[in-house]
This record gives sequence, structure tokens and C-alpha cells, in this order.
Amino acid sequence: MMMKVYYYHMVPIKSYYEDWKAGKIPGHLLYGLTHLSQYGVECIYHTFPFNPYLHKWKLMFYNLRKILSCSQSYDAVYAVTHTGLELLIFMRALGLFRKPIVIWHHTAVVVPESPIRRWGSALFYKGIDKMFFFSEALLSESLKTKKLKKENAFVVHWGGDLVFYDRLIAKRQTSSHFVSTGRENRDFITLIRAFSQLTESCDIYTTRFGGRVSDYELLVQKEIGVLKENIHFHIVDSTHLEMAEKTNNAFVVLICCLNFPYTVGLTSLVEALAFGLPILSTDNPTFPFDVEKEQVGIKIAYGDVNGWVEAIQYLSSHPEKAKRLGENARRLAERTYNLERCTKEIALALLTV
Repeated sequence: MMMKVYYYHMVPIKSYYEDWKAGKIPGHLLYGLTHLSQYGVECIYHTFPFNPYLHKWKLMFYNLRKILSCSQSYDAVYAVTHTGLELLIFMRALGLFRKPIVIWHHTAVVVPESPIRRWGSALFYKGIDKMFFFSEALLSESLKTKKLKKENAFVVHWGGDLVFYDRLIAKRQTSSHFVSTGRENRDFITLIRAFSQLTESCDIYTTRFGGRVSDYELLVQKEIGVLKENIHFHIVDSTHLEMAEKTNNAFVVLICCLNFPYTVGLTSLVEALAFGLPILSTDNPTFPFDVEKEQVGIKIAYGDVNGWVEAIQYLSSHPEKAKRLGENARRLAERTYNLERCTKEIALALLTV
């Protein structure tokens, strides 16, 4: 007997699922949807006739109506984010919605400053039955708030779709370029300042907007001006596949981030592991593992231009070391951070909710 969950994500689920089947996107972007049936969990879901990122209240009421009026029976709600499910979660907290709710929590749980918001927040978390976190750091920080029970909160090893990446690795043409493809809250200024002191080639591919940064191109023009010929800064509107192809041919993957209290850069990190590529990364304390302890790369302090210069020069002059870091990265992906293991952990939590 299959368990049935109402699956929720803000991306266009149907087209993502079709793209995954066609080999155009990696399955881990759907957080288990592609593989849950192998573990006895069937998913149903709805799509949006509007942009869910632009209409918060409309999204909340739309989701509430869709989930409450669903003609199919289901056992639980499994959500990649709580954004847009706030009304449903409050209903669950008040005993007005009977199904358990399981969500991914992308940041640490916090205690708001105002007493009213604190009360609302405490009630809100009562409406969530189980919570997944990306790392121990986020989980332990959240437990300090006393808003969640230890037995209902889990670190899930979110990791890459190795089958997707293996198809690309088979066509790899390694270059000597250092490549960055991240977009959210990236610190390109520090990265560009580092490469401005070097001759190594740096390729940055990003979108115009990313997290709190409203226009990367404008920012780079303002802060840096004319780029040296070894630095290639591209504002792109590329597909996941096109970006993955760029990363696939890199010598080293660059993850240079701004200081935000969540796992900024995690998607790039798990992709680098799956590709078996060495990593130079900002030392984000919320990451699920330490890149240096796992011997998959070198970490650099936030905003440390000299730290980046030294790390780039080191890998550039020690290609054998870079190769070993890459091999370790792939082993870590195969052992721990992969879609199969991630889905299995999600399924286990869902089946026991």
C-alpha cells in the first residue's frame, strides 16, 4: 500500500519533472519527488497560474483552496518550503487541518523580537509535524529556540543527482578555468578583486538579480569598472543544463558568498561534489560539512581578497593536489551527498509521520 503525500514546491513542478525525465535538469532540485515512489511514497501536487514569487497573499489563499479542496485522498503534506503554506500551517496548529505537515526549513528557526510575533511564531511551529534541515549547524541553532522537538527535526543529506552529472562527465573537456555559476547572494566583488591580481582565467556566470543583490552587473561596473582580460563576467538567462555544462569543464569550482545566516552556495557545493571537482569556497558555517576537513577544497573567510588570491595560486601551481581534492569530492557525493540517499531519508521520515 503506497503512502500518498501532497507535495508542494514553488517552482513549476510539472515542467521541472518533464525536464528531469528529458535529462535537462538534475533531480535533486525537486527534493525527492523524482524518486519517492521507489520507497513507497506517491506524490500529488498543483501548479500555479501566476508567478508565486510575486504574490504572497494570493499564493497563500490559492494553496489553501487547492489543498483543502483536493479530490484525491492523501496522508500528509510534504513541502520544500513553508512559503505560501502559512495559513494551512496555522490551521494545523489550531487543530483545523488533520493531516501532518512535513517541511524543509532553509534557515535556522529564530525568535522574533516583538512579543506578538513571538507568540505567532510559537503557534506557527506547532503546526509543523516534522522539519528537515540542510545541516547540523541549522538544526542545533533551531533547537535552542525550544519551538521544535528534537525527535521531529532531522538533518537530511541533500545531494546531487549523480546520474544526471555522469552523463555530462562522459563528455567532459577540462579547461584551466576557474568557474562560478552561483547567483544567490554572491560576493563577486571579492572574487573579481582577487583575480585582478592574477593571470588565471575566471569565468563568472550569473543572473542579473540574486537574493539581496538587485543588479550584479551594475554593482560590478560601480565597484570594479573595466575588468582585466582574464576575468569573464557573464549575465546569463541560461538553463540548468547549460550552466552545468560550464561547470563540468572547469578546473576548479568557485563559491564566493556574502555573509547570510543560511546555506548560501549549497546548490553549487553539491554540484561540485557530484562532478568530482575541487572547490574554493567562502567558509559558510551553515554548510553541512567542512570542505577542508573532508579534503574536497579550500575555504576562505568572508570578504578576504588575499585569502582568495593565495588559494587560487595554490591550486593553480599544484594541479595534482587539485585532482586529489576532486576525487575526494566525488567519493563524498557517492557516499553521502546524493539524491538516492537524500530521498531515502525523506521517505523514512514521511512513512513514520
